[in-house]
Amino acid sequence: MIAVAFRQLAEDMIPEMVAMETATWGPLGASEEAIRRRLSLGHTMIVAMVENAIAGAICFVETCQDPRETEKFPRTFAAYSSLARSEPARSLYVYNLGIRPEFRGTDMARRLLSQLIDRGRRVGARWLVGDGRCPSYAGAQDDFPDKVRTDPAFRQTIDDWHRTGVMPSVKSITKDPLLRFYRRVLGCEFLHLAPGFLPEDLSSGGFRVIFAVDLDR
Repeated sequence: MIAVAFRQLAEDMIPEMVAMETATWGPLGASEEAIRRRLSLGHTMIVAMVENAIAGAICFVETCQDPRETEKFPRTFAAYSSLARSEPARSLYVYNLGIRPEFRGTDMARRLLSQLIDRGRRVGARWLVGDGRCPSYAGAQDDFPDKVRTDPAFRQTIDDWHRTGVMPSVKSITKDPLLRFYRRVLGCEFLHLAPGFLPEDLSSGGFRVIFAVDLDR
């Protein structure tokens, strides 16, 4: 097992966080300005340190919102990742689980999710909420450090969900490897499809599948 130290991001670590974002997300990575703005809004960023480098991170905001109230849920990633911290902390809205490519395939993502669950229970939150990417919708793009191929059947599932508003089966949704990972590791519930959530994410067709974990189960 890789020796990893988990800690909350400090201001002097922001340049290293920017480097991790670029390595992980390519052109979708957060800039220094975005990271500073999110910290100023009361966000929490837990980083996984391997030696003196940030190998991964999970970033979220504590909010009084209830994710089941779909009509009140943020419509875009910009809005979702720019919420100000609010009380009581009913939910933790997670907008980034990033792992440097060289650490993918390890248990780092699971360990970061464990840190998230621990935090949620400490603050008394009911829900852990994520905006699930679905890169098998269109497959990896040339400038994106992803290696997921297009799955035409999954793409049809998402398009039908968008067109009809009828949620497909869990089996159909979890044909995407990332959504399958969240379902397997967290036992999450898929809540709704968010079209146009992040148009720049061409791999996902701009879509996000919003999911939640009920800590009271």
